[in-house]
Amino acid sequence: MAAIRIENLVRGYGRIEVLKGLSMTVDDGSIYGLLGPSGCGKTTLLKVILGFLAPGAGNVDVKGTIPGSDVGYAPQEIALYGDLSIAETLRFHGRLHGMTSDQIQQRESWLIEFLDLPPASKQIGKMSGGEKRRVSLAVALLHEPGLLLLDEPTVGVDPELRARIWDHLETISQQGTTVIITTHYIDEARQANRVGLMRDGVLLAEDSPLAVMESQSAESLEDAFLALCKREVKA
Repeated sequence: MAAIRIENLVRGYGRIEVLKGLSMTVDDGSIYGLLGPSGCGKTTLLKVILGFLAPGAGNVDVKGTIPGSDVGYAPQEIALYGDLSIAETLRFHGRLHGMTSDQIQQRESWLIEFLDLPPASKQIGKMSGGEKRRVSLAVALLHEPGLLLLDEPTVGVDPELRARIWDHLETISQQGTTVIITTHYIDEARQANRVGLMRDGVLLAEDSPLAVMESQSAESLEDAFLALCKREVKA
């Protein structure tokens, strides 16, 4: 069953058209890797799915409704309060999602260890960019949402932690969570159930990673993406 179904989505900013009749399908309880260069429209697409931006045209169906409290979002740009500590940040967001103090504390302990975060008392404004990005991911994971949208969550993350994050995404997707993740580490998305290769506001291909590679006689997703781009230019 589809958790997200998008048909002929158009969205822009003024006269600039960003999404140009894009269609995509994300299965319930799956990991969808959204791949493409900077400026191709990935972040705009996520914001439309979240309901932050209205479609200019086309249809967007997210589990039958616009998502509410059952969504977790880690944006590419850091959106945290610099004067709060990690603990205060998690407590603030946990309360927004109706979590009890005990629930927040239990998740806080696990998230700090899992994401290799500084002590919970450390102020956000005194943290490095990489640490802030991991706190943003912790906020998205905090309330164990049914829909998780992650915009470049592994940027600046060491390979060991990146592997742990992907292992966790596989685990929670098997438990029913639907995940959409954007990444510029194209070949790490081979771990996704389905990928969409995006360029200039449309999807060049959408299928399982293996099927996309086989369709282009490629040994990697990156090679498959390059082959698709070359075909588009020739067309």
